[in-house]
Amino acid sequence: MRLTILGTSMALALLTIPALAQDTHHAPVGQQFPSPDCFTQRGAWQGGSQACTSQDFDDWLKDITHWRTERKIRIGYNNDRYHQPAFKWAQSAFMQPQMMVQDRYFYDPVAGRYTVDRYLDDLEKRYGGIDAVLIWPTYPNMGIDNRNQHDMIRSMPGGVAGVRQMIADFHRRGVHVLFPMMMWDQGTRDPGASWPQAIAETMKEIGADGINGDTQDGVPLAFSLAADKLGHPLVFEPEGSPSDEALAWNVLTWGQYKFDFVPTVDRFRWLEPLHEVNISHRWNRDKTDDLQYAFFNGEGWESWENIWGIWNGITPRDGEATRRVATIERAVPPFFASEGWQPFIRRTATESLPVDGLSASKQYGRS
Repeated sequence: MRLTILGTSMALALLTIPALAQDTHHAPVGQQFPSPDCFTQRGAWQGGSQACTSQDFDDWLKDITHWRTERKIRIGYNNDRYHQPAFKWAQSAFMQPQMMVQDRYFYDPVAGRYTVDRYLDDLEKRYGGIDAVLIWPTYPNMGIDNRNQHDMIRSMPGGVAGVRQMIADFHRRGVHVLFPMMMWDQGTRDPGASWPQAIAETMKEIGADGINGDTQDGVPLAFSLAADKLGHPLVFEPEGSPSDEALAWNVLTWGQYKFDFVPTVDRFRWLEPLHEVNISHRWNRDKTDDLQYAFFNGEGWESWENIWGIWNGITPRDGEATRRVATIERAVPPFFASEGWQPFIRRTATESLPVDGLSASKQYGRS
């Protein structure tokens, strides 16, 4: 009897193995694919490091390519949304600050007017400008009364008409506008509609382009469908890592990375090259890691300086680095959105990687 039970248990365990993981040796960890094992820097007491051979690298690339192909089959992936005109701007939204509405370059309290040109001129001068902006009108103000997140937008200077004109001023300069949504906004005034409906209506009313899902690991499909139904499609950008399936409707995300010596490959950028990621590490004083990882993956950066009233400004050196990264990325966005891109390259067929601590990717245009 014991043998029968043991045999049955082992059989069930074996049957469940294929359901738990794909047949891959280099699975992603969270939102990042580790680099090839031979890239790991080890001290002499750990056995030392060894140079990667061509076979090491080719096996790694073949394995993560196999992961991508199989993963899309497993989740029934469909990227139709990325090809719709309303969402294509997100594929080249490389630089996006999170900006507080109290920013004095954004609003002049004496004149009582928004100063979008002054705000954008300053960013262009300091680090080459932006492609999108996340405007933050809610906390730390939220909670002082019963106004919900929609009320906080409508109570901005000038009311709905003023906010709508302010967004039009950003559009005139080629900058798309996002606002946040907070699913933890409870105890304030009931919006009188479902959250997907209420958010879609507010964004249509003011003419905004997208939504950042604060604290959300993926914005549910219901929010996209509600916006579509109103005839005002929205780009949704969760703060956290969504499921792979949710990439089909979350066409933007943040990337809150763990930075290693050798860059890692972004899971979402690899799975769907049309998907744009903005790396966010709000408290970093030195922006080198943010920018190097962004450029290695052909993705963007959350150039966030005013963090809830604490200033973590971009230094002149980092500002110039940002300008150079953005200039290259804006010049050839299709090359960063191709399934032909190859993380890590050698200059010669026999060269070991990484070369003198330098890592690079190869980008291919679409056929």
